[in-house]
Amino acid sequence: MDIYKQATKKGLRFATSKGNLSTEQLFQLTQTDLATTVKNQKKLLNRDNEDGLSFLDESSTVDETEQLRFDILKDVYLTKKADAEALREARAKKENKQKILDLISKKKDGELENKSITELEAMLDA
Repeated sequence: MDIYKQATKKGLRFATSKGNLSTEQLFQLTQTDLATTVKNQKKLLNRDNEDGLSFLDESSTVDETEQLRFDILKDVYLTKKADAEALREARAKKENKQKILDLISKKKDGELENKSITELEAMLDA
């Protein structure tokens, strides 16, 4: 089952620096707040397995709700990170395009400056 559907069915809330938030409210957090929340959730998961070798036990169990919280937090963090990177790339591409358009404009102006008065007057009449 989709992790977001599970969270909705369970009515999961997430302890953050901004208080207890619902799943959809996680997307309103800053990357820094989200990173802190993910780290805290990971510590909580690891605390359940305090005896250094418990991961070797096949019978060791992880609290499914806490694991679900971690999985959702991780997914929201990675999604927001990817969105931010895409936005940075789009801005850089837009800036580069604008630079190229500015250079084209300058070159056209330079071509006009090199034309004789006769050629410029002919262009006006056309």
